[in-house]
Amino acid sequence: MLERPAPGRYRMHVSIDENPANPRRYPGDYEAQLWFEVTDTAPARLGVDLPRLIHLTRPGDNGRSLEGMLTGCATQPTFETPRYSWGPAATVEFAWEPIVAGAEYRVSLAAVSCGRAGAARATRRETTGATGIALALPPSAEGESYLFRVEAWKGGRLVGDLYTHDGGTHSWNYRFRVRDASLPRWAYLAAGAGLLLLLAGARRTLAGVDPARRRRRVRLLGRGLVAALVVGAAAGASYQISQDRAWRRAAAEQAAAEAARQARQREFIAAFVSTAPRPDWWDRVATPYRVDNVGDLLSTWQGHPRGDDGRGERQFFKAAYQGILDHPDDAHLVAGAIELLHWVVRDYPHRLALARFGYARYFRHRRRTDNCANCMVGDTTQGLAQNLGELYAAAGRYDEAIEVGRRLIAERGADVSPYKLAETWNQIAWAHWRKGERARAVAVVGEALARYGSTERRAELERALAYFERERDRAAPRPE
Repeated sequence: MLERPAPGRYRMHVSIDENPANPRRYPGDYEAQLWFEVTDTAPARLGVDLPRLIHLTRPGDNGRSLEGMLTGCATQPTFETPRYSWGPAATVEFAWEPIVAGAEYRVSLAAVSCGRAGAARATRRETTGATGIALALPPSAEGESYLFRVEAWKGGRLVGDLYTHDGGTHSWNYRFRVRDASLPRWAYLAAGAGLLLLLAGARRTLAGVDPARRRRRVRLLGRGLVAALVVGAAAGASYQISQDRAWRRAAAEQAAAEAARQARQREFIAAFVSTAPRPDWWDRVATPYRVDNVGDLLSTWQGHPRGDDGRGERQFFKAAYQGILDHPDDAHLVAGAIELLHWVVRDYPHRLALARFGYARYFRHRRRTDNCANCMVGDTTQGLAQNLGELYAAAGRYDEAIEVGRRLIAERGADVSPYKLAETWNQIAWAHWRKGERARAVAVVGEALARYGSTERRAELERALAYFERERDRAAPRPE
């Protein structure tokens, strides 16, 4: 029950984590976003239909993050047309789990631009009672991809909807491309023309010739074919030997590279576990989440239970920690996981050591920006530095907190979003203040306002400055 808002137009988002086996906003959960208007005469009660999220099983499983599917055309799932096909088309099969008995599924397909948001043209709409459909599709046009949607309807009401995730982004569709892998039509025409020319040449060579001469020509032709076959076989054998040597050399190089990679993984895991051991509750807490990539990590972060007795935080902690152990060579996953682990399970006894580890290992890290339109490559490093500075300050180690922030500004400032740099300056100012360097704190936050007063952190900086000035004036000696 909500208190009646002031008249106006509003947008409401309702999300219910019905399925505990996956993060919120995944198949089995309920999700709705709607616009409504409040007027003096509008009813006090608003009914909201909550569709259940459909579990797509083919061609991709939206029960997990579909990496690369939403973040760019170049990384989307791709289906190829048959090699030999006069009219190239790929058959793409879609399947999903039923929502309710007797539902009808409305399928739509559109071609969308890779570069222009909102540019789409509908190509197909179908309704089916089945939980699957096969679509024969021509190759995607240059700079376009396909956008697939399915909705479940019953009794004139939306009861099921599709929702997908990729690298922390999410949408109400599945996107893919069809690539033309078929031989071009001119190849068939050229082959047919070549065969006709060969037959015509043979007929011209042998027609009108007496039998003895014809036999001699046939024998010469046969000898030429045998010689060509021998030469071809020798060339093929030589090529095969060369290819075999190259394959063995590449296999040896690959094996050496894999051995080196595994050695680096073992070194990293040993260093990580010794720095941040598993918490003592590890075996007592089961987590339904699995983290294998950045998408899994961010989905688990966004969707793990909050506001309970801390079990949801422990489930996230365990999934993210295990993801680090399973994928130590995925710098995006590991750096992001260490940054987020700071915000859960505040009684973990090795928080400071973990923060130092992340800061030292990933100070030069360049985060992904394909999944975040307003992010910059240094933002994850800023988060790691911010966490470490906070813990240093909490331990009374103000000089170290200031040094962490100053180093970030000096060496990575050009790579960090302005609003996050404002956070760093604010943290430095507070470290100076708590150290007793009050004039320096006022100067730092004043400079931060001059630099970043146009960002969304302006209010925080203004509050800090107002507090510093108020406390400074209060502590100043009063005139007698």
